[in-house]
Amino acid sequence: MKQSAIFLIIFFSTLLTGCKTYSYFNSPNDLINKNVEIAMVDGRIFTGALSVQFETGQSHSEFLKLVTPDKEELKIPTRDILYYKLDNAFYYPKALDLSAFEIPYRDPLYTPNVSNLLFVKRVTDSTDRLQLFQLFKSRTNTSDGNDQYDYFLSFPGENRFTAWSIRGNKVFPDFEYKMSELLQDCPALAMKIKQKQDGYFVKQLSLDGKKLQVIKRIVAEYNACTAKP
Repeated sequence: MKQSAIFLIIFFSTLLTGCKTYSYFNSPNDLINKNVEIAMVDGRIFTGALSVQFETGQSHSEFLKLVTPDKEELKIPTRDILYYKLDNAFYYPKALDLSAFEIPYRDPLYTPNVSNLLFVKRVTDSTDRLQLFQLFKSRTNTSDGNDQYDYFLSFPGENRFTAWSIRGNKVFPDFEYKMSELLQDCPALAMKIKQKQDGYFVKQLSLDGKKLQVIKRIVAEYNACTAKP
């Protein structure tokens, strides 16, 4: 092959590579140009490349940018989003309860005294009455260089943006009284919690892993108890 032909192949390969859209996903609150499906509260569905920069200090915008397959740039109101779907995971906007957190100084994700919406991954089924959500923060944006996972509960009948930390003051202290009262429409489960039966009680100072284990058991049993036949 002639040298000029080789040069042209290399040139056009480089050009094509350079034209690719830059994209990444570090966390539900730190992504650029990832192809998603967005479900709105009014029933509309949008698809395209979404960007969310809540975790990188670029403010909690009232609108998110979505580039459609036709290259149209849309401004999607954050508060009108029901969820966005990426790789079979569903991420919901929530005004998180951060009462149990030691808020790092100038951490863009945890802004003190401001009810910012953040995207959390739904762990439970969409039809479950008691919902469990996961907030993931990438190690690229943490002070200790480790990935961080926190979990939140949304109870039946609450505002759709409300989510309570599983280590916050919604359930602690007096876990057995607060949790049994919140889930009293499932009497058998509420009694297990109130009586501190093994696997249904956890102390406020217990490790987060232990809290999550107990909460998952309670959530599963409550949703089975209240599921429609």
